[in-house]
Amino acid sequence: MRCNYYYSAALSLLLLSCNLFDTRDPENPVADNQTLQPATSASMLISNFTTAFQQKNLQEYQKLFADSTFRFIPTQSASARYSAVFLSWNKTSESDYFRNAITEIGNASTPQLSFTTVSNIQFQSDSVAYTMDYIVYIPHSRTTAKQFTGRSELYIAPNKNNIWSIYRWVDFETKKDSSWSELKGQFSK
Repeated sequence: MRCNYYYSAALSLLLLSCNLFDTRDPENPVADNQTLQPATSASMLISNFTTAFQQKNLQEYQKLFADSTFRFIPTQSASARYSAVFLSWNKTSESDYFRNAITEIGNASTPQLSFTTVSNIQFQSDSVAYTMDYIVYIPHSRTTAKQFTGRSELYIAPNKNNIWSIYRWVDFETKKDSSWSELKGQFSK
């Protein structure tokens, strides 16, 4: 009988000290669970581009690019340096580089993307071409550069559901070996 008393007392202490029935604090949301509005206009696509990039949101980043027709044209210097990488660059390559980059950044840091100096917007019957300067900051853990600058031409068109996506991206150097192409080349592996 005495053993049952000790057993009951020990079990009571265990249950009270573990707080088994207390509610826990909610977890912070994960960036990949944040869904952006569908890009029903070219300007919405550019906004989604910046947001998905800064949120490190791979799922939303993948939605920015046309499925089978996406083509990336790197700078000449990056093309020479990473010729095997850019030879067959497609939407999967784009996703892989972004996944590698956000993995290197980790959870504690946030990448930055700024499109500046929109120098040309061409409206055609079924597409838009933006030419704009960019500054990209990637706080990664490698010993290579963390800031990249250049100029991009983004060719954007709607699909049959009227959702806009990038089908062609041409990158230009404005500072030696500091373009987005360089970033993609470094993080393609």
